[in-house]
Amino acid sequence: MKRPIILSAMAAIVITVAMLGGAGSASTASRKADVALARRALVVLSDFPSGWTTSPYSNSGGSPGLKQIAACLHIPLSVVNYNPPEADSPNFNETALNLQVQDSVDVFPNVKIATQQFNLLSGKSLGCVTEVFNSSAIKAMLTREIGKGAKVGTITASSLPSPAPDNESDAFVIHIPATYRGVTLTVEIETVTIMSKSKTEGAQLNFNYSSFSKVPSSLISHLEAVTVVRLG
Repeated sequence: MKRPIILSAMAAIVITVAMLGGAGSASTASRKADVALARRALVVLSDFPSGWTTSPYSNSGGSPGLKQIAACLHIPLSVVNYNPPEADSPNFNETALNLQVQDSVDVFPNVKIATQQFNLLSGKSLGCVTEVFNSSAIKAMLTREIGKGAKVGTITASSLPSPAPDNESDAFVIHIPATYRGVTLTVEIETVTIMSKSKTEGAQLNFNYSSFSKVPSSLISHLEAVTVVRLG
């Protein structure tokens, strides 16, 4: 099947990650140590079946929607803007099926902050996340990435079962209907958040796929299990 142009443009946008994160505050030495700790918990290419490749990950989309989501959740902007020490995987790609996976792991100084950050991207905040995705700023960014003449419909979201019952965890999928150059499909961004048992580390797996082809559920379950083990 020919690679849809719209998916090529949109699959690289993991807005769920780009939407959150601001200036950090930890000292340089401790931050480097925490980033090294986070890196050890990331999924790697050998965790994927043959045929998957990598490409550089770049969170260059800025951070639109910060003020809006803070207002919707009735929390200080500083909570939404918090930027813990983080390690990011490359993008993992299955180009024949237009699939993409990306992983990020954060390290938190205490359980209180970890819980605040976990709640930002959980079912508790899903209504606000959907509101932000339907904002003019996000839709304009999507339209620019897709191309002139693109149309993005009403973006919705659905909660998914807890992916790791023995850890604090959450999952949901964002549905982005769009049309470009005669191609109509729904791009899906499935976000899985898993906390370590100590609740001082958290991983966020993002699975990008479309109504044409989905990341196999067996692979999603495998990467969730790998993440639980590496987080500890």
